[in-house]
Amino acid sequence: MSEESDLREMRAVPEGQLVDWMSRRFPEGASPQWWLSVFEPLEFSVNPFRDVTPGRRAEDLNLAAEAILLAVEIGGVGAATGAYWMLRIAALALRFKPPLSGIPQILTPDGSAEWALQQLPLTRERAIAESEIRRTAYLNADEGFYAPVHGEVNLADKVAFPGLQDVELILSALPWVFPHVEDEGVGNEIRSWLEIGGSL
Repeated sequence: MSEESDLREMRAVPEGQLVDWMSRRFPEGASPQWWLSVFEPLEFSVNPFRDVTPGRRAEDLNLAAEAILLAVEIGGVGAATGAYWMLRIAALALRFKPPLSGIPQILTPDGSAEWALQQLPLTRERAIAESEIRRTAYLNADEGFYAPVHGEVNLADKVAFPGLQDVELILSALPWVFPHVEDEGVGNEIRSWLEIGGSL
């Protein structure tokens, strides 16, 4: 079954039952690449320049939010990737004037930003500390640290600073919704993170 036919089936699944469909379709779990192959066409389908009915657009926005939440919950994609995509879809929903009706709370600026902040794996203090460690490692690296100009490149099994990279991914997307966040507490938290973002 292709990703396109999977998406057609997912659109027919009643809201809240996507987890059951996933367990039947992928008993062993779906790959991150498969999830991205679902997120991307859903993003395309809700683009303001697409000629689709408001009802279909709202349905696809709801499906996108449900799919992202489920993918993170069952480990199909990492939490940071899910937060990035939720912010991306929420930013797209902001482009509609007048605002779309019938979209879930998590796709509002406040909802997507608050959920994204919850996915940050490090505190600000820890992110700064890891950034300093990474910077020192980079400055003190010998030639073995860099990929050879000619020859075979062996990719490391693990990322050296996964938590820090997750923080950077989420921080790269928060500015898309930040200007529209109304909750003062959420806005202050985003501002505090963005203030250190440039120095990581």
